Amino acid sequence: MKRLSGFCILLFYFSTNAQISIPSYSVSVTLQKTTNIIFPYRIEKADIGSSDVIGHKDAILENVLFLKAGKKEFIPTNLSVYTSDGKFYSFIVRYKEEPDTLNLSFIMNLKNEPVVVDSFIDAQMDTDAIHILVLPSFLHRKSKTQELKSILNGIYLKDHMLWFRVKIKNRSSIAYRPEFVRFSSKDIKVGKRTAIQEDQLLVAWERPIYITGDSQGSSVFALREFTISKQKKLIIQMDEKNGGRTIALEIPSRVLLKARRVQ
Repeated sequence: MKRLSGFCILLFYFSTNAQISIPSYSVSVTLQKTTNIIFPYRIEKADIGSSDVIGHKDAILENVLFLKAGKKEFIPTNLSVYTSDGKFYSFIVRYKEEPDTLNLSFIMNLKNEPVVVDSFIDAQMDTDAIHILVLPSFLHRKSKTQELKSILNGIYLKDHMLWFRVKIKNRSSIAYRPEFVRFSSKDIKVGKRTAIQEDQLLVAWERPIYITGDSQGSSVFALREFTISKQKKLIIQMDEKNGGRTIALEIPSRVLLKARRVQ
């Protein structure tokens, strides 16, 4: 895992006697497990106060910070993160043999403030994700564009959560870095004078319930269980960061209903 460095200091100017208080969140790490911090927007800068904590940001999952302990029983240190929406996050990092949680997730409330939500994210979901990543493929819905191929090779159902396993293959020498993933539904047939109606189900890159991936290019996205009518199709769309390549998978409702239950 790569060590994060090069965090720039953020300076704010306030009028006389004006003060701002930024809360510090507690996060615990250990040696043999990865603690994941999931932000609503992609990580722009991050800094860990001690080399005893190792962290990295994945090239695809740019809103997720992965943390591990570099040694046992290190002195508590701090972590600072700045995201693309201009928000600053502060953490106190401690060593624990069994971390309080392996996934700490943030969403934005109606006041545009970050709020921690981890009721859906716990150690069981880590176990589910690892299991789903190695299950045999049973679907092969694919889309190609500009030397990219996106393949949906499985939809799984576990504890009222739908898990989508997607693999991206890039035949170009230019790296593909998605800005976000969006799940939406669209009418199958659209009349000439009828505007396309699209219902956004989830902007997964900004507000994931759970996301992870492996070294083989496969990612899994967990959404709360849902269905769509047979007059619609599900669209999984990925847009490139600082680029023009967009790839979208179209999934008919009948394919969504083929989701396999995972015990």
